[in-house]
Amino acid sequence: MEIRTLKIGKRVWQLVNESWSNSNGWGHKTNVIRNGFDFGETKTKYLNRTWESYTYQSNMFKAVNNIKADELNRFIESYKYKNNVDRFKKGEKEQVIKDFEKTEIARDLNKLYKAIETRQFS
Repeated sequence: MEIRTLKIGKRVWQLVNESWSNSNGWGHKTNVIRNGFDFGETKTKYLNRTWESYTYQSNMFKAVNNIKADELNRFIESYKYKNNVDRFKKGEKEQVIKDFEKTEIARDLNKLYKAIETRQFS
């Protein structure tokens, strides 16, 4: 097991990585934890080998991307509900995505992604 930690402001993000194997292959599992609460989990099964810069890198990328996609979808659905929108007008969705990128969670996930990329953890 390996734990990578990144502190962003008062928030502490942890990536808890584990390996597993069985007769059909092997893989990595990453749990993303923010301030002690489980934020998401990703599993990846490998049949041969990975082409990562370092162990668990691709699975950590996948975990952060999955969480960001889920948070974006929640943000969009919330916007639609609050504004009584069934379908976006031209350019409206792009503006909502820009607004999402300004949120604390999006900024944190972007910083976490960059930390995985550069191995700059606390």
